[in-house]
Amino acid sequence: MSIIRCPACDRRMSSAAEVCPHCHEQVGKLSEPDRERLLVRRWRDRLYRARNLTYLAMTLVVAGLIAWSLTGPPGLALPIALVPGLLLGTGFIGYIASWSWMIWLRMFQDPRKRRD
Repeated sequence: MSIIRCPACDRRMSSAAEVCPHCHEQVGKLSEPDRERLLVRRWRDRLYRARNLTYLAMTLVVAGLIAWSLTGPPGLALPIALVPGLLLGTGFIGYIASWSWMIWLRMFQDPRKRRD
């Protein structure tokens, strides 16, 4: 008996267990192709979440630009107000972080590119 990672939730579990104690996925009876499909599905779910975070970050940037143009001096003049500055800063940082996560997922976590 050894400790392995669940292909569905990636948490540690016993190799003798039929069902993952964390996500209740039946892993004991899964064949190797089924385990691979679970790994690919989990990877695609993470990639989907990373893409959604980029969309959220872009929305924050656009909202920040709109708020910036509507507050303070007319147009996009400096100094920038607090709320538009927070929206823009959070949006830019979130966009960079989510793109970094997507690149990391595609380069290092892709289960279709097995490194043996």
